[in-house]
Amino acid sequence: MLLVVAIGMAGCGSHSDTGDRNEAHQAVRDGVQRLMSALDRRDLDGFVAEFHPAADFHNPIGMVLHGRAEIRSLHEKLFSPAPPPGFPSFVGTSSTGSIQSLRALSDDVVVVDWQWTQQGARTGADDWPDRQGTNTLIWTRENGEWGVAAWRDKDFPPGYQRPPGF
Repeated sequence: MLLVVAIGMAGCGSHSDTGDRNEAHQAVRDGVQRLMSALDRRDLDGFVAEFHPAADFHNPIGMVLHGRAEIRSLHEKLFSPAPPPGFPSFVGTSSTGSIQSLRALSDDVVVVDWQWTQQGARTGADDWPDRQGTNTLIWTRENGEWGVAAWRDKDFPPGYQRPPGF
């Protein structure tokens, strides 16, 4: 599986790019790279390590998870080649992602918006249709360490096209 994350400077400016903000941007870009690489490898430990202990996670179908233990529990099922009934398997997926914006709200809070695609998810014997969506992550620096404090994921409906002028 290949996950490509475009982590360039496009869309990453802020209205006060001080040294601290530049360091925050780079730390968060590096964190996004680690997070997406862990997802690509189905590295559960690497994925969960990017979240703060009390982080919350909202997935596209409306599940709300609180803390690393709940985030880990869901992803153990998603990363399994034989997940429990009703859960998809992401074992054979390939994905792409690109940061659309990265904005420091303070020296310790950065908001990241990125778009993603995913192919190859399955539920039982059925292939899921190719998916695309958007994700907003709130990264915070707590005790000197950057991590995800909040994850908000949204699937675009099939056939979604951005309206003209937006």
